[in-house]
Amino acid sequence: MKGPIAALLCLSLLFSAITASAQFVKTKDLEKMKKRTRVLVVKEKPDKKILKQLARSSPEMANAYKQAIKQLNQDFPEAVRQFWTVNGNATIEVRTEKEIERIRKKNDRSSIVMDCQSLHVKPGVKSRYSKYTRTYTSALVWQKDSKDLSIPVINMTFIENDLQYPFYIQNMSDRFPDFVDLAVGLRLATFVFNEQLDGKSSTILQKEIKHNAVLMKGKTLVLCKEWLDETFEAKTAKQDYPYPIRYVNQEELEGLIRKDVYDSAVVAYVPAGVFSTFDRNAPSMEVHVPVVFDPVNGMPLCHSDISDQMFQAWGFSLIPRMGKTVVGFKKIRNEDIRNFAKSINEGEEIDITRIK
Repeated sequence: MKGPIAALLCLSLLFSAITASAQFVKTKDLEKMKKRTRVLVVKEKPDKKILKQLARSSPEMANAYKQAIKQLNQDFPEAVRQFWTVNGNATIEVRTEKEIERIRKKNDRSSIVMDCQSLHVKPGVKSRYSKYTRTYTSALVWQKDSKDLSIPVINMTFIENDLQYPFYIQNMSDRFPDFVDLAVGLRLATFVFNEQLDGKSSTILQKEIKHNAVLMKGKTLVLCKEWLDETFEAKTAKQDYPYPIRYVNQEELEGLIRKDVYDSAVVAYVPAGVFSTFDRNAPSMEVHVPVVFDPVNGMPLCHSDISDQMFQAWGFSLIPRMGKTVVGFKKIRNEDIRNFAKSINEGEEIDITRIK
């Protein structure tokens, strides 16, 4: 998928929830990262407050929470080893926060740190302070709070920097992250990094705005049954999409991604993002838009259509005063399939040497 084909809609750019510096890696940070020889994956531990709260209402939920943390600690380093190829010679080590703190105190600058956290943004309120609303990261949450919009993200920081100030943030879905979310997130992040390693500036990447749905021609679209809208009709999707569609459950999708063999297939995924509007008259937003990506290299190919009333320039310029806290589509609908098919006809390959 390399070469002159470079028209893209970068998922990380569309849904990155803070500043431009987190959407692209600064050149100096990119050079610094390439020299790092270790990736330290932070080992998550159950939050005592969450455990106590869950145990009061449901011991089963408390056990489910502990099991989810245990599974995350198994899946995260596995996904990093398999899908993080930017500095491929780096060793992958799992470390507790205390161990990382000791490494930090030694001023050992051979490492980058990856951890999972929750990216939050509080809904806007009508006060003179609300214009200062901003996103922030905190410990990974177990259950979502409707009053505090949040999504799980992969944070990447340098060992010498505070964990709260990552040089890159990669969003996932709105679920507690599983192997699929981690794999997709790392593939998408790797794609962004590799594009910049090829010498493409953030300006060029932002100008390469037409989606690459043309690359979906002839490929099987993989749809996870659990992600389909309850009104979804397979018969209608078959009529709308000109190429084969393969339906899998989440377990089958995870198996497909773990094996990393797709037989000329693309996958539909439903990521989540949060935006702070910095406008006291407008609430902040949680955004969901189904996306098709090439699972081999993480390349975003197309996404479901969002009206210009919601976004301009494919999401780079947010129109304020929308009056909503959650926008987009949390499930894949028949309309999304039609949009994917439409995008194939509208997509085009772009030679980046002609972009100025």
